[in-house]
Amino acid sequence: MSDRSFFSELRKRRVLQAAAIYGAVAWGVTEVVVTVVDQLFLPQWVSTLAVICFVVGFPLAMFLSWTFDITAEGIRRTTLSSRRGTASIAASVVLLIAGTTSLFFLIRPGLQVRESGHPGVLEIAPNSIAVLPFADAGVQGEDAFLVGGLSDELRDQLARVSGLRIAARSSSIAAVEQGLDAVSASLRLGVAYLVEGSVRTQGNVLRVSVQLVHGQSGLANWSMSYERGPRELLTVQQEIAREVVNAVLPGAGPLPAEPATRDPTANELMLLARDYEFRVREREEVDDELLQESIRHYRRAAEADPGSALAHSRLAGVLMYLGDLDAAEPPIFRALSIDPNLSEVQNTLGEFHWARGLVQEAGNAWQRAVKLNPNNPEALANFAMWRWYQIETEGTGELFNRALELDPLNIDRYAALGFYLASENYFREAQELVTRIEELFDSVAAYRAMADILDRLGELDLSIAWTLRARNLEPDNPEHAWKLAEYYADIGDFDTALALDPEGIGVLFKMRRFDDAIDLAELAMIDQPGDLWIRSILAMSYNAVGRFESAIHVLKDTGLPDSVWNGWRSTEESMGYLALENSLFAIGQVDLARKLARFSMEEIGTTPSYDFLNTVYEACDRAILGQDEKARDALRRAQKGRHLVWEPMLLDAPCFDRMAEDPDYRATIRYFEERRRMLRERLPATLVEFGVKL
Repeated sequence: MSDRSFFSELRKRRVLQAAAIYGAVAWGVTEVVVTVVDQLFLPQWVSTLAVICFVVGFPLAMFLSWTFDITAEGIRRTTLSSRRGTASIAASVVLLIAGTTSLFFLIRPGLQVRESGHPGVLEIAPNSIAVLPFADAGVQGEDAFLVGGLSDELRDQLARVSGLRIAARSSSIAAVEQGLDAVSASLRLGVAYLVEGSVRTQGNVLRVSVQLVHGQSGLANWSMSYERGPRELLTVQQEIAREVVNAVLPGAGPLPAEPATRDPTANELMLLARDYEFRVREREEVDDELLQESIRHYRRAAEADPGSALAHSRLAGVLMYLGDLDAAEPPIFRALSIDPNLSEVQNTLGEFHWARGLVQEAGNAWQRAVKLNPNNPEALANFAMWRWYQIETEGTGELFNRALELDPLNIDRYAALGFYLASENYFREAQELVTRIEELFDSVAAYRAMADILDRLGELDLSIAWTLRARNLEPDNPEHAWKLAEYYADIGDFDTALALDPEGIGVLFKMRRFDDAIDLAELAMIDQPGDLWIRSILAMSYNAVGRFESAIHVLKDTGLPDSVWNGWRSTEESMGYLALENSLFAIGQVDLARKLARFSMEEIGTTPSYDFLNTVYEACDRAILGQDEKARDALRRAQKGRHLVWEPMLLDAPCFDRMAEDPDYRATIRYFEERRRMLRERLPATLVEFGVKL
C-alpha cells in the first residue's frame, strides 16, 4: 500500500478529524476529573482510571472511525475505495495497538510508584494511624484549645494502645499546614489511616464531627457526628477512640488504654494547660508568662484529679522547661508512684534525671519508656541520643531511624539522625539525608539543620550557603550571624568572621587570640556562670597561655571530673574534661591526669570514627598516657576525617608539646590547613551557585 493511498483513505474516512476530536474531549474530561478528585479528596486512582480508559479507548475509536461514517441517513459502514482498503485497515489497527501498548508501558512506571508508595517511605503498616489536628468550626477561634486538645489527647490515648502505631504530633500538624490531601498525607506520614474532624460549641451544645479515612483510597471507612453537652468532651473522646481501635484492630475488645483523666474538670484544665505549653514550645523564645499559665492549669488539673499520672508528669515537664528542677521533682515522682508503666511518665523521668546529671538513671528511664511503647518518638530520640553519648553505637542508628519514621515531617528528627550519620562515618547516608531534607522542607529550621550536618561532613562552603539563606529569611535573628562567624573562622577566614561577630569568644579562640578570648569569657561568666561551653573555652584558653591553675579553678564549679563518672552528657562536657586533663598534666599532676585519661579511654576506646573530636581527643589521651604509637595512629585516622579540627585543640594543648616535631603530628596539622584552604577557594563559586552573598 502506497503512502498516498493510505492517507487518501484517512482523509476520506475522516480519521484525522475523529482523532483530533477524541483527543480534545479526552484532555478536557481528564482535566475536569483531576480537578474534582483534588477538590473533593477522592482517591487518586479515579483520575488514573480515567486516563487509562481514554488510552485504551483510542484504538477502538479510531477503528470505528475508519469502519463507519455518520451520515444523514444514519451510521453506515464505509465502503473501500481501493483494493488495498483491507490491508489499510489491518495496518492501521496494528499501528494503533502498537502505539497504545507503547503508551501503556510509558505510564506503567508511574502507576507502579503509586502502588508501591511514596519514594523514601517504608512499607505502610496496616495498624498505623495519624490523628490530624481537628478543624475549629467555632467563631473567631473561641474553641481553639478544645479543638487542639481533643486531637492531642485522642492521639496520646491511641498511642498507648498496644498494637497501634501513631504518627507524632509535630508531623501530623505539619501535614495539615502543608495542605496535603488525604492520600498524600498518608504517604508522607507513612500511615494506613487518618483521623480527621472538626469541633464547635454553640451555646450549651458541643458538636464534634470525625471520620476515619483510608489513606490509600482517600475514602472514609467510618464517620460520626456527636452533639453533647459542653462537659462531655471526654466521653466523645472515649467513643471516638473505641471506634477507631475497633476499625483498625478488629476484635480488640474493650478500649485497652485509659485517657489522661476521667474527670471532666481536670480534662478541660489539662487541655488549657497543654494549649499554653505548646504555644511556648513551638516558639524559639521562652515566654515565661505563658509557661506560668500552663503550670497553673496543670496544678489545678492535678488537684481536680490527684490520681492522674499524666497530669503530674506534664506539670513536671513544664517546670523543667522553665528550668525549675526543684519544683519538678515532687510531681514527677508522684506520677511515678501512680503509674510507672506509662511511657510518657518514664520519658519525663529520664529528662529529669538527665537534667540532674544522673546519666545512667536517665538511660534506664528512657530504655523503659521505649520498652513500654516502642512507638514513642520522643522516647526513641532521647534514648538514641543517650546511647550515642555513652559511645554505644550498636543499634543507635536504628533508634534514630525509628523516631524519624514515626515523626517524618519533624525537621529535628532529620537533624539528629544526620548529625549522627555524619559523625559516625556514614558519609553517603548523611549526604542522602541532606538531599531528602532539601526535597521535603523549605524553612529556616531546615536550612540550619542541613548546615549543621554539612559542617560535620566538612562541607563548610555549603554550610555557609545554607546559613546565608536562613539569614535572608530571618535577617533580624542574631543567631545566624554568630553561626556564620563560627563557620568562617573554621575555614580560616578570620577577617570575615570578626566582621560578623567582633566579640565572638569562639572566633577569638579559633584565631588563637587567647588573651582577648579570656577577657570576654571572664565577663560572660558573670551573666552566665553555669554555661559549660564558656567555661570550657576559657579553660582551654588559660591552658594555651600557661595559666593552668586558673583553668583548674574555672572548671572546679562544673562538677568535673566527677560528673562524667556516671556517663557523658554533652560535647561541652567532653571539652571541659579534656581541658582539665591537660591542666593537671601540665602542672605535674601526671598520675591524676593519667587516671582521667584512662577513664576516658575505657569509655571511648579506639573509636572507628574520623570525627576530629574523637580522634584528636584520643590522641591527646594516648600522649598523656605515654602511648606514643597509639597517639600517632589516632592522628593518622584524623587525617581521614572531614570535620575540621579547631586549631587550638591541636596546636596548643599541653599533651602535644613533646610531639611538636613528630611527622604524624605535623602531617595532621598540614592536612587540616589544606582542607581549610580548599574550602576558602571553593566558597565563592558555591555562593554564586546558591544565589546568595554575605
